[in-house]
Amino acid sequence: MDYILQTEQLKKEVIRQRPLIHHITNFVTTYQCARITAVLGASPVMAFAADEAAQVAAKADALVINTGTLNHEFTASVPKALDAASHRQIPVVLDPVGINLSQYRRGFIHSLLKNYHFSIIRCNYVELLNLHGEFVSGTGIDGDRSNSIEEAARAASELARTYHCTVACTGQTDIIADSQQTVRFDRGSALLPKLVGTGCIVSSLIGSFAPVAPSPFDAAASGILTMCLAGEAAQKALDNPNHLGSFETLLLDHIRD
Repeated sequence: MDYILQTEQLKKEVIRQRPLIHHITNFVTTYQCARITAVLGASPVMAFAADEAAQVAAKADALVINTGTLNHEFTASVPKALDAASHRQIPVVLDPVGINLSQYRRGFIHSLLKNYHFSIIRCNYVELLNLHGEFVSGTGIDGDRSNSIEEAARAASELARTYHCTVACTGQTDIIADSQQTVRFDRGSALLPKLVGTGCIVSSLIGSFAPVAPSPFDAAASGILTMCLAGEAAQKALDNPNHLGSFETLLLDHIRD
């Protein structure tokens, strides 16, 4: 499968169809997620209030849930949006940010997984292993176990079978798995982890591809490759590797390439 060629084709479909992507995401990266969705060609909406979450999700083409900044309004809104998404059978992306941080987060995330179906779980290595049942603390919300790629690949495949979904684990090596297949990508820029919110952005990209892709697996592959290839192009165009603000701007400039 030529995933790069498929990504190029699906970008054109995103621009043509302009799907509406409802985000209930974390407050730290709301703007970045909205911006990357729009730059790709989809239409972002960020509706957090419990009183409108279901109504907005009922109009959307995909839903992205990100647990980076949990509060009571968030935990009230998400089930309502998920009920609406389930009724309409639109794709849903779960980004279980910080599952390793507290019992509060772990409990909420596992309750979602128990009661709702997600098309795609997008996570990093630490989040993946915690979802799989191994407590790994990481550093803050971030963590990398790139020296355990085989372990992560097995965990991703098993998690995909358990929840009947696609698992997209991003890190030094990106891993995508569903019940039938697993692929790995060794692409991207070493500067990407230095930016805040790149994982959240990838979840938004995956969510934007999900309504137009042949499968959740293909949406995950296209979302990850879009970020990887844009990161490579941005780093190549960068004059100084310390100019991370310029790198972020260049990253956006190359999203549609």
